[in-house]
Order: sequence, then C-alpha cells, then structure tokens
Amino acid sequence: MWKDTKEYIKAMPTWKKLLWFAAVAAGTLLLLSFLIWAFSQHGTMGLFEVNGVFRIAFIVLMFCTIALPLLAVMDVYIASRKTKGKIRLPSTYIWIIAIITILISSLLMGWLIPQSSQRVGDKAVQLMMADVAGKNGIPDLAVTFWTINPTQNMLKWGKDDSSYVEKEDNVSQQHAFMLRDLQPSTRYWYSLNDSVPVHFTTMPGKGQPLHFAVGSDAHFGAGTARNDLTGKMLRQIADPEHNYRMFFFLGDLVEHGFNDAQWEKAIQAFSSTTSKLPTRIVVGNHDTLFGGVNLYEEYMSPQPMEIQTGSRLWQRIDVDDVHFLLLDLEWGIDSYTPEQEAWLEGQLLTIPADDWCIVMSHCYYYSSGGVWDMWHWYDDKGMIEKLVPLFEKYDVDLVFSGHNHLLELLQKNNVTYVICGAFGGLPDPERSYVSPASVWYKGNQQAFVDTTIAQDAATLVFRDPEHNEVKSFTISR
Repeated sequence: MWKDTKEYIKAMPTWKKLLWFAAVAAGTLLLLSFLIWAFSQHGTMGLFEVNGVFRIAFIVLMFCTIALPLLAVMDVYIASRKTKGKIRLPSTYIWIIAIITILISSLLMGWLIPQSSQRVGDKAVQLMMADVAGKNGIPDLAVTFWTINPTQNMLKWGKDDSSYVEKEDNVSQQHAFMLRDLQPSTRYWYSLNDSVPVHFTTMPGKGQPLHFAVGSDAHFGAGTARNDLTGKMLRQIADPEHNYRMFFFLGDLVEHGFNDAQWEKAIQAFSSTTSKLPTRIVVGNHDTLFGGVNLYEEYMSPQPMEIQTGSRLWQRIDVDDVHFLLLDLEWGIDSYTPEQEAWLEGQLLTIPADDWCIVMSHCYYYSSGGVWDMWHWYDDKGMIEKLVPLFEKYDVDLVFSGHNHLLELLQKNNVTYVICGAFGGLPDPERSYVSPASVWYKGNQQAFVDTTIAQDAATLVFRDPEHNEVKSFTISR
C-alpha cells in the first residue's frame, strides 16, 4: 500500500523533501511548544475552562498541532497515487497551513513569552499588611516597592517619641522593610531614603470597632475600565475624615497580568492610598495571565516580606479577635490546590467560635449573573461544593469576593456573602439568573464596601465613587 508512496518520496529532489519536512515539522513543533508553555503557566487551565473564546482558540491550535502532520502524510500518499512519472511538491494547502501555523505560533510566542520578563520602570511604595501578628495583637506592616535596577535603601520610621533606622544588607529589585510590634490606634511615620515622611495610623486594639474598605476588579489596562472612578474611590478610602484603617483589594488589579506597563500604572494609581493605609491585595485571574503570577508575587508579596501563616498567594491576617483568611481562588476551583485546602481547614480549626472569621477571595461562591463568554457566571458549583461546607462547618461569618462586576449581598445557612467587583472594571450585563441566596443586588454601579466590625455586629455599606451610600446592611451574629 505504501510502496508507491516510499518510491515517490525517494524520487523527490532532496531540497524539496527537506523544505517540505522542515515546514511541516516547524509548524507542528512551534504550536506544540506554545501549547506546552501556555498550559504550564499558572491560571491557564482556568482560562481554558471558563472563557469560551479562549477555549475555542486553544482547541483550534490543538487541532492544528495534530492535523498538520497527519494531513501532510495523507497528502503525500494521495500525490503518490496520482502521479505518473512526474514528481511534484505536495498540495498547496499543506504549504499554506504550515506557513500559517509557523506565523501564528511565532507571533504568540514572541509576544507573550518575553512579556512577563520585560519591566518598564520602578513600582511605587505601598504599605502592606503582613501575615505576622505583632506582640500587641495587630499585624506587622511592610513598606514595599520594586526598582528596575538593583538598589540598596534605607528606611526611617517611628512615632512622635521614638524612631528607628533600617538598612538593606544587599542590593535588590524587590524591597520590603518590616515594621514590627506596632501599637494599636497609633500614628506612625516612615521616610524612604530621607524622602518626605508618610504618616499612617494603625488598626484599633481589642474591643474597639474595626473599620476597613473592600473593593475588587479595577482592570487597569482594559479600554473599558473606568480608572477615573477607581481614582475617586481610592481618594475616598484614603480621606482621613472617613477613618478607614485597612484596605483589602480582591484581585484583577490589571487586565493582562503579563503586561508590566499595566502593573506600573495600577500601582502608581493605588500608591497614593496604599502607601499610607495598611493594605492587602488578593490575586485575581487577570493578574496571573501567562506569567503574570510572577509579577504579582514580586509586587504584592516581595521576597523580603515575611510570611508566617500561608504562602505568597494565600495568607491569614489577624487583628485581635477578627481573623481574615485570604485565598487564591482566581477563575474558580482550579487554583484550589490540596496544599491550600489543607492550610484553610487548619486555619479554620484554630479560630475561636466567638471570634469573627472573614474569608476573602477573588472568585465568588454564590452570585447572581448570566451566561457570558460561554460560561455560567453565577452560583459556582465547584466553589460551592468544595468550600461552602467548610464555611458552614466552622462558622465563617462573612465572605467577600469580586470576579463578577456587580454588587450583591447573599445569605445562606448563616453565612453572609458579599460581591463587590465594581471598582472600575466594565459592569456586567444585567443579571438573567437570580441566585436563591440573593438578598440584594445592583448592577451597573461602581462602588466598594465600607465595613465596620463592632462586637457582635458588622455594618456593611456599599458606597459609590462620591462616598454616597448605595445600600447598607447590619449583620448580627
């Protein structure tokens, strides 16, 4: 059966055989290399499962990877059966497919792979909460920043009646100066390399109301993002008159995590607030795209910053009897590793039943929504099956999430769920599915959540960019 084919190939001029084989092999190997690289990146499997457009694109690339060599072999076989003494190259369409696959894979690899290693400038200073509680019951803080050139820096810090000087031992790009054993409700200052001092006030002590802001999904770099409204909300949160003591941001700070220019823009915009208000930024699905997880870790959890309870992607933060568990849940359950699962249950076991337990993650659990990008953007079955039983078993009080660009409060089995993914990203279409757990919902509204924990009650106020109240709730235990 293949005798004629072998004779046909043998009779072909050597240069034609080599050129044909090189084109088919190059197209196949380049596509295969790109797919292997893409699926080795953190978060790609979630992208494939959730986003219908990307799923189709990946499936087409997978099909081409398999189809190109098969079609090439089939084409040679057919050509050998038809040829009568005349040697010709395989069919034109094989050349077209091979050239297209070479071009597409080369462009994808040349665009995406180098991006996460290309840096565009220094990253502004932020005041980050560490997952280490000092001896006075509030978190240690870290003054963090990143420099495009390795540098060695000095930080002076203290309060009115005392001051300290910290110096880095070596030059580095990742920088974090730890401020340890801070006193509650106390005004401190810090000065980096003798710059103008930045003042901040620490969280209150035990028995005092804890006031903090929560937002998610700014999407810097997206053409549809309202960065002007993000800026307004940041200014409201930083305003001393509003007396916020902590700020949590729940992911999708940028649109494309592999694009360092977007990180630079976002961190610069946030720094006016996050340099003087203790902050923690949770990782989102857009933040980790195609190598973006490395940039997130370097900018939000730099190597010199101490980690005690978790990892650079998930942590626990304690403010006396209020406990925050910050999870790495991006597209959904795909990033919920066995290691993180064991860590979460271990942490829940140690939190006293009378204390406040607050979970924060990018992806939601219960939520209203609709079908967009070929995915059901509402009550996430995997998240509910895997995590909600833990929340109910260990008496979690509040669960904050983003991901869906809307505002919603939901309640199920004594757990309150808050969706606040409206910090500047394009609002989602109006919901077509109403979650059975939904208590209140509002779409097409940019806002964040003003939260106060006081003894056995939590006050949740959804606030617009002008700090006006959209809706408020009191949750009693």
